[in-house]
Amino acid sequence: MKKKLLLIFICVVTIFGLVACGQEEQKSVDKANQTVTSSNKEVETTEPTTETTELEKVVVSEPVRGLLWGPVHIAKELGFFEEQGLDVEIVTVKSDVPTAPVLSGDAQFGLFGPEMILGLNEKGQGVKLLITSTDKYPYSFVLGPNYDSFESLKGTTVGGADSGSSPRQFVRTVLKNEGFNPDSDVNYINLPNASILSGLESGEISASYVSPEARQLAVNAGSKVFVDMYDQETHKKILGSESYEMYITFATDEYIKNNPETVQKYVNAIYKAILWTNEHSAQEMADAIRPSFADNNYLDEAIKEIKDNGIYSETGDFSESGFKAINNMAKASGIIKEDVTMDQAVDTSFLKEAQKTITLK
Repeated sequence: MKKKLLLIFICVVTIFGLVACGQEEQKSVDKANQTVTSSNKEVETTEPTTETTELEKVVVSEPVRGLLWGPVHIAKELGFFEEQGLDVEIVTVKSDVPTAPVLSGDAQFGLFGPEMILGLNEKGQGVKLLITSTDKYPYSFVLGPNYDSFESLKGTTVGGADSGSSPRQFVRTVLKNEGFNPDSDVNYINLPNASILSGLESGEISASYVSPEARQLAVNAGSKVFVDMYDQETHKKILGSESYEMYITFATDEYIKNNPETVQKYVNAIYKAILWTNEHSAQEMADAIRPSFADNNYLDEAIKEIKDNGIYSETGDFSESGFKAINNMAKASGIIKEDVTMDQAVDTSFLKEAQKTITLK
């Protein structure tokens, strides 16, 4: 009897062993079927295949880390550059001539105001505007709490940014429109936003241009808006145009000629960022670019002010009236002597191609 029970037990164990082996063999077959592809493609792999593509390194120079180039930072933070095959590094160049890295070839693209680009073209240094991040002039001009009239500014120091920059030209235009000699009636000083606010409050500076980041803070501290560029009529009165494409990307003619595919990829990414900005709220935009502006304590408020006042470009285009206004300001500031044509200074071909092909999907 014991022998029979032992025999039965051995048989059961053997059967289970055979079943288990069969299951393991079937798993091996299944796995093999998943990983082996026949030459006639009757057996297909279910394992995803990936190809590693090396990104092209691109350097973009900027004079400051500015919110008004928001779409450029959106393109970087949301991976739109990487989608185009670019590894973009944005480098802040603190000097009066942030165009230098682009002209020397140390950077492939630059972020700056358009007036100096016109000046470079007049001097025979071929440089092109490619796309704009803004449509309207974003700055306002304020008087400090201790100054009640424009006449009281004569002989004082005003906030005027870098020489040759768009803010400096704006301040000079305001002074000239009010009958001042912009070369001799005031002194200029270049201060960051935080120092502009404290300088106005302390009386170190009598007046200043203010960006959207600083405008409301300055008003809250007692400064008075003397020239309000958010007002459409004022914008047209000061600049002769309802548009003014100021926060732009540029590149040299030589780089554009030798690297058209890279230029197209770069413009594609920024245009997609513009489309994204059009479709999302100020808060969503602020959240997206926060890593690039970690030290900005007023990011949410500033982005809301820029978007609410229609300063960001919705298309990336340059308008004829805006370009004429840029010429006028550049001439009034002594940067150029004669008008520079759009054909000389603007290359719209890459933006037009992006507008045909790029969507958010």
